[in-house]
Amino acid sequence: MPFNKVAEYGESENILDSAVGLVVKTRQATQAMATTGDDGRKGIKAGSLYTNPEDASDIGVVFTDYDMTDYPAYPIAVVVEGRLKKDKLASAAQAKATELGAIGVRLV
Repeated sequence: MPFNKVAEYGESENILDSAVGLVVKTRQATQAMATTGDDGRKGIKAGSLYTNPEDASDIGVVFTDYDMTDYPAYPIAVVVEGRLKKDKLASAAQAKATELGAIGVRLV
């Protein structure tokens, strides 16, 4: 299924503290992982915690914003190692700082 719809809905938050040592992996996201905004669109914001529903040990932080309104599933970029700005992350990701640190994601 091609993903060729291009639209901008505001700016994505810059969550990177440093690009040195950054490792980003592709993971599958579903509409169930998205939140509905004021405009009715379903999205996953940069800095959100990613947890694989099939493997609880597969966690990371969503790298950029994704609009999930038109897609039941979508490939997303997830940071699995690197330095991220703690104040730019969602509270769920901040709460998992110890678990993220164990895989190599440092919150500064």
